[in-house]
Amino acid sequence: MGKLLLSQGQVSILCSAVIVFLFTLALFLSGYVLQQRYVHSLQLAIKPRLPKPLPAQAPLQPPTLDVKWARGMGERLEVEESMQQMIDAPSIDWNRLGYVQVVKDHSELCSSIMLLADLQEKRSPAKRILMFPKAWLEETSEEEWDPQMTTTKRLLRTAARRHGARLVPIEPTEAGADASLASSYSLASMYSLTTYERLLYLHAPGVVLDASALDSLLAFSKSKPMNAFPATPERKELSTSLLLISPSHETYGQLKETRVSQPSTDLELLRHTFDTPESLIAASTLAMGNVVYESHSLRDASDDFNVTSFNEMTTFVRLREPDMPGPEYDVPYAERARLRPQNAQAREAWENVYEMFRQRRMEVCGLDLEYWVPPPAEQARPLTAAPAEL
Repeated sequence: MGKLLLSQGQVSILCSAVIVFLFTLALFLSGYVLQQRYVHSLQLAIKPRLPKPLPAQAPLQPPTLDVKWARGMGERLEVEESMQQMIDAPSIDWNRLGYVQVVKDHSELCSSIMLLADLQEKRSPAKRILMFPKAWLEETSEEEWDPQMTTTKRLLRTAARRHGARLVPIEPTEAGADASLASSYSLASMYSLTTYERLLYLHAPGVVLDASALDSLLAFSKSKPMNAFPATPERKELSTSLLLISPSHETYGQLKETRVSQPSTDLELLRHTFDTPESLIAASTLAMGNVVYESHSLRDASDDFNVTSFNEMTTFVRLREPDMPGPEYDVPYAERARLRPQNAQAREAWENVYEMFRQRRMEVCGLDLEYWVPPPAEQARPLTAAPAEL
């Protein structure tokens, strides 16, 4: 059998072909790896987050001689309960859980949409519902054209199209009431959404720093007519900063009847209807961090306040100052400097949340801060804000 001899040209062609093949294979493999990483990133971005289990209602008592138990009360989870919650997490019907905002006035709309946008950005799997006066949908003639109504309708479209919010028009709580007045509407309207098992309401304006704790409240809390955030550490009264409710026709009818017979604010209505502490969120549940933090509390921060820990442990910051207008107004710098916290770390946190609100207002609503003009009687004295509900 004769030997196959290759000429120098054939050897050169063969080597070139092998080199081209190897480089093509390397290019293909690198492209495949990059493609798989990109697909994996997309899957992580699209896939809803599973909520963390809630802390147990009855924390275990720590033994006295074991160092591994040396931690704060309430920080250890009941193993059986938390494991069961983790098992149940993938089977949660998120179509029956949602975040709801009730808007009564044009000035409240942007802040409410911002909260829903924050929840969407943080990949909360729960539904988002925006309730607003039905009167805003009425057609107006050219003579009745109102630039404020034009902005309102644009924001409603933004909420539905960009942020996936379900728009729910509502009627005044009392039949025959003036539909143009914010006082004609009530948080009681949330209880009419009986297709949902649980709904969570956050009092705007505010900033959501972490939605995972809120998702856990929605997913694992027991369905009750009212689970409210306490107004004080003594847990004697509820506040409207955070409300976790289970809608029903019965409760809705009861609230409407009470509101008609005894005209009152939402806070007064809810405190009259629901007893405490039975209607408050369990203290052990609130042990998972700062579920709700009011911005004015930063002025009383202790010396060991740490802004990094604050950002990591805080879920929702409600922007409320007793001696300032809302965060949607551009307060003069000198007045803001006078009112900001003295502690450097707390001041940084305070300025961060207000700057975050300003930027999100522009990104979500396309609106800059409003120019604040104090009433003539207040020109000569420091700014004061209208009393706000707790």
